Amino acid sequence: MPAERVHRNNAAAGAEQRWEARVRDGLDAFHGGRVDEAYAAWRSAAAIARAFAADDPRRAASRTHLALCHSASGNAAAARRAFRRALRAWEASDAWIAHMALPQRARSSGFHLRLQAKHPGGYDAVARAELTKLLGAGRAAALTGGAHLARSPAAALEAAQAKRAAGLSWREADQVTIWRALAVLREEAGDGAAALDARHRAEAIERDPVRFGPERLGPLAEGEASSDLRRLEAAVYLTPVVLRRR
Repeated sequence: MPAERVHRNNAAAGAEQRWEARVRDGLDAFHGGRVDEAYAAWRSAAAIARAFAADDPRRAASRTHLALCHSASGNAAAARRAFRRALRAWEASDAWIAHMALPQRARSSGFHLRLQAKHPGGYDAVARAELTKLLGAGRAAALTGGAHLARSPAAALEAAQAKRAAGLSWREADQVTIWRALAVLREEAGDGAAALDARHRAEAIERDPVRFGPERLGPLAEGEASSDLRRLEAAVYLTPVVLRRR
């Protein structure tokens, strides 16, 4: 491999490692209530992300991180603008899914090869549809974070819940927060039956939750090259679902 290409690959891997490291630093600070520290770390990560493709989902994740900080600081105007930018970035990442390198299949048996020959492109279409759902789970974090600023918080949270369930699992742990918020909103709207249903759904998840956060994503090793699947997972798993009351 030419030396110049090796240098570019190493530089790209270094940027990806730095982005993940700064994002994790921001997560630790944010969850610890140190919003200014989280903002500094996430702003640094956003600067690193400018080296990624314009529609890379990690850029959408960085926009969501900064929006969460504006919201946590009580700056509603800045938060509203930031969440709008974040949602547009998540939507733009649909194009990234369309051209991302798909992960290799676990098996390449004669049966699978015959199916591939009979239905060319069939597997790819199914894989990209599933990856688009995973991307939607990241967008759900922006929808949840900005729900208190939306014209209809309930509609934003309903969309977020559906996307988390479709992209991850109906037992995905962060849906507890969303379902409990929906229970309150439905109670306030006078729909006791819907409120009770939302509480029951939250309780069902709490009994056996599945978590999709930083713990699902081991840090990149020094010099390790990332895959497109890893890039997508990093964007989704490293973006927290945070609900702020009005």
